[in-house]
Amino acid sequence: MGTLNLLGDIKEFLYYCEFAKGKSLNTIKSLKIDLYRFNQYIIKCNDLEKISDIDGFNFREFLIELQNEDIGKRSLNRKISSLKSFFKYLKDVEKIKNNPAQLIVAPSYDRGVPEALSLKEIKDLRKAIELKNYHSLRDRLILELLYSSGITSQELLGLGEDVFELEKREVVVSSFKKYRTVFFSERAKEFFKRYIQAKKERLGEKYKKEILFVNGSGGRLTDRSLRRLIDRYALRAGITKEISPHSFRHTFAVHMLENGMTLHQLQRLLGHTNLDSTKIYVEALERKKRKELAQELNVE
Repeated sequence: MGTLNLLGDIKEFLYYCEFAKGKSLNTIKSLKIDLYRFNQYIIKCNDLEKISDIDGFNFREFLIELQNEDIGKRSLNRKISSLKSFFKYLKDVEKIKNNPAQLIVAPSYDRGVPEALSLKEIKDLRKAIELKNYHSLRDRLILELLYSSGITSQELLGLGEDVFELEKREVVVSSFKKYRTVFFSERAKEFFKRYIQAKKERLGEKYKKEILFVNGSGGRLTDRSLRRLIDRYALRAGITKEISPHSFRHTFAVHMLENGMTLHQLQRLLGHTNLDSTKIYVEALERKKRKELAQELNVE
């Protein structure tokens, strides 16, 4: 976890809105809900230490998280408005020099059809990770866990070692005080063992069981670092389309449906509260089949 907590600044802002601006109690309540929710996200970002560290990347990731939680369009726009008001206040009182929230644009709420990686692309990514040190073992474990479990990047980065049941190939993940059990592959199990051994040897006294994925200094791997390593291996693998840690979640979902998993089973594994969010993968699977057929017929 990072050291940044906005709770004090949020309380000052709410006081200002109520007593200096005369906002209604309903407005204050909405602002509090929205900003407390943003603060939950900020606390989980382990690369943030001060308010000025918050940038457009954080807003984008926060909004994506909200969409993945099936939040309505009206609620999403309200939260954006709350963030803009809060950061304008922070700039007005000179707690920040630049307002990173002024350019927030809501992600398109037409979720579209997510594109899965092909099995060949997964194999190419595996080959791109040369297993020569503990960093490469870490990166291979990341790939195997993302692909075989369908967890999000935030859930991945928050993992410790104690939540794994290796023999059952189960891991308990948490997201905003909600817990669920997911499963991982035999390949992920083997790389878990190899990585932990290499991690112990490399870190020595700095070794911590509560942080699974560490950076060079033994601290928790950050969101930015995760994205950079995915980009690096995609480039090495010759993958030209844009991919992200979330691409592996899409791929997991499509491949599970392809192998006979029901929508309700997939919904539980992905942690979706709304089945409609899971149904998009049915269309994604159909698109994958059409693309493969076109390739076979050489008409694409």
